Amino acid sequence: MSAREPGSFERVLDLEGVVVYRVEGVSMRPMLRMDRDIVVIRKPNGRLQKYDVALYRRQTGNYVLHRVVRVLEDGYIIRGDNCFRDETDITDAQIVGVLTQFQRRGKQISTDAPGYRLYARLWVASYPLRCVLHTAKGFLTEGLWVHLRNHKNRKK
Repeated sequence: MSAREPGSFERVLDLEGVVVYRVEGVSMRPMLRMDRDIVVIRKPNGRLQKYDVALYRRQTGNYVLHRVVRVLEDGYIIRGDNCFRDETDITDAQIVGVLTQFQRRGKQISTDAPGYRLYARLWVASYPLRCVLHTAKGFLTEGLWVHLRNHKNRKK
């Protein structure tokens, strides 16, 4: 999801109780597709739970829609479904809303639906395997030496 005017989502949620918009970006693929799927965001009732998809605002002011992968006493660890790095230190104060449903090809999908809940759990649980496959793909497409050089440069 791309950056929007700071406070815009908060204002709409305060006035209308819901934000509905077409997905931007690729960080939540394969679940949400850019320029195709429509999401429905509402204010959370209390703290978020593991597997919730949160709309939050980064310190930079950018809005992001990513999944909660761990709930901490003082915040959350959040990651996009198509991402391989966690965002830590996300606080309740940064949470703007939570995904309650989305529309794909005209079909409404609730985040309370059993099929969706199973998907969310399996997707989070498969993260270690997806990391291995992502790394293997890097070896195959970039070549071992290019990958090792990049890894060495990241350590500096």
